[in-house]
Parts: sequence; C-alpha cells; structure tokens
Amino acid sequence: MGDDRNLGLFPLDLVLLPGETVPLHVFEPQYRQLYADTVLDDVPFVLVRETAAGRADVGCTARFETLLRRHADGRMDVVVRGGEPVELVQETDGSLYRSALVRSLVDLDDAPPPGRRAEIIARYRELAGPAVAVPDDPGVPLSYALAATLTLEADAKQALLVERSETLRMEMLADAFEAAAERTGFAAEA
Repeated sequence: MGDDRNLGLFPLDLVLLPGETVPLHVFEPQYRQLYADTVLDDVPFVLVRETAAGRADVGCTARFETLLRRHADGRMDVVVRGGEPVELVQETDGSLYRSALVRSLVDLDDAPPPGRRAEIIARYRELAGPAVAVPDDPGVPLSYALAATLTLEADAKQALLVERSETLRMEMLADAFEAAAERTGFAAEA
C-alpha cells in the first residue's frame, strides 16, 4: 500500500481517458468542495464511472483545467483533463465528498508492430477526414489520444481504460473504426 494515494472521487456515468478533456457542470455541494480542495491543494481527483448497476473499479485521475463560468448560486462550468488510470483499492471517509485509496495502473511494455500501427492510423485518418491531425500528446499513449477524439460508448471507453496493453487498446480502436465505417456505409446506402 506504499504507493496508494487517498483521492477524492467524482462518480458519474461517464468515462474519462488520459489526455481527454470534458466539460462538467458542478452543482452539488460535495463536488463544489472537491473542486475547492483539489484546486487549492493542487492535487488530482478521480473521475470514476458509476451507474445504477454500481461503480467501476478503475477510474482516471483528473484535474480541473479551466473554470468556464461561476454562476451566482455557486454552480460552476468547468473543463477537466484526464491524467492516468487508477484502480480504486478502498473507499475512505473524512470528507464531504467520497474518496478512496487508489493505485496507479502501469501499462505493459508493448506496442503494436510499426506496420499495424500505421494501418490503424491510416484508417483513423480515413474516418476522421484529412483536416483532422493525428493527436500527439506527449506522455499519453496513442490509443487514448485517438479515442479521446471519438464518440465512443461508455462501455468501450471503460474497456480501453482498464486494458493495460497498448497493442490490445489499438486493436480495440481498429475494431471500433471498422464498426463506424460499417455504420457510415449502411447509412449512405439507406
């Protein structure tokens, strides 16, 4: 437990990936306090997927990157940026908001073969269009950077967040690209 950190939790039916930015509307008192604490102490929090079926065991650290608007009643519109995947080890007490001991998840030391990587990037370019650049975010694996530019189902994003192999994440994206191409082709035919 030496590497475990106690971080605040922001449970939502949303999956945040490393390097991804998403807007949030913060209105509940406990999350306004989470905002204040993490910004004041310059520490991350964990955005973790939670649905009626339960909470995921893996979330993504995040930081409040931009305060877009503070409403007169205390609500805030903010942008958060994903940091790193973490495993929730044990919930903790002591704050107005939920918190947990979390452990960083480390990727395997693998990468898809260069030829396969180039094929997946080429397919991404075909689907995204020539004007869209391939994301290059230092410190963020390419699979997460590509996925952050797409509209993916929460289950698919959660599977990417949990997977520790960059090779397998890239193959998961290749499958998602093919499914998107099939949907587009079917829509064009219809």
